[in-house]
Amino acid sequence: MICRILLLIVLISCVSGTLVVNVAQTFYQAEENHHITLEWTFTPKTLSSSNIYILCQQLTDQKVSKVLFQLHEAVEVSESQDEQFSGRVQFDKESSSEDDSRLHVSRLRTEDSGLYLCEVKTESGSNSDKCRLSVTGNHHVSCPTPPIEAEEGDVAELQCRLDPSVDLRKETLDFTRADLDNGVVHSYSFEKDQTDPQMDQYRDRTTLIHEDLIRGIISLKISSLTLTDSGLYTYVQDMNSATITLTVGTLVVDVAQTFYQAEENHHITLEWTFTPQNSQAPQHFISSL
Repeated sequence: MICRILLLIVLISCVSGTLVVNVAQTFYQAEENHHITLEWTFTPKTLSSSNIYILCQQLTDQKVSKVLFQLHEAVEVSESQDEQFSGRVQFDKESSSEDDSRLHVSRLRTEDSGLYLCEVKTESGSNSDKCRLSVTGNHHVSCPTPPIEAEEGDVAELQCRLDPSVDLRKETLDFTRADLDNGVVHSYSFEKDQTDPQMDQYRDRTTLIHEDLIRGIISLKISSLTLTDSGLYTYVQDMNSATITLTVGTLVVDVAQTFYQAEENHHITLEWTFTPQNSQAPQHFISSL
């Protein structure tokens, strides 16, 4: 299904000359793979469509600008457009007029989210303002449903997958402890691990496998496990979240009996069990002599 959001741009600020550009709202939300239509109006009307200059850019959190669309003397400048938007932006020449312009953005991606600055220049002057777009993903997150069991001192791996898969290298990913006021176990953003928000008990013990992110797989390893690592872990990414239960225990070994007696040339059966602490499922080992 194609969802179209009409963004009626009515910007009134930072006026240079007598031109006024109008936008209806400053925040827009859409789903991934849907379409939006950006529309803005100019006051007064332009005397000649050949004298319109338009530059729309995405301003990222990393203070980097990406050109969404550029119009120079009524001619599109495709060479300046950022690769992220290539083949997905269409200027509606038929619907646009001397005081109105429309821009269609198709197959929205989550990385399209951000702040957009649109600058317009005509014979009447120039003006610019900003609007924000939020694109939410429609992926399903799957994590192991049975609790993960591990021994004290070992390494546990928490793994989740996105279906359909998507490159997560530029996303913001967090693992938190739902049973510890959502304390941060591991945080990843701006294509690197972030240690500042991490709880002290997990410092230098967590590793996110970056090579898996391109395939939509989130793998977090926790080393040197302790009994306090047992609990409910939550994976969070945009609007997606899932939980994993981790149980850490100490191995307990029991024998069925402590003394055996038998006659020469007869047989006996030795039996003992291995049970991780906090687990109700012992494993049996039997040997016949």
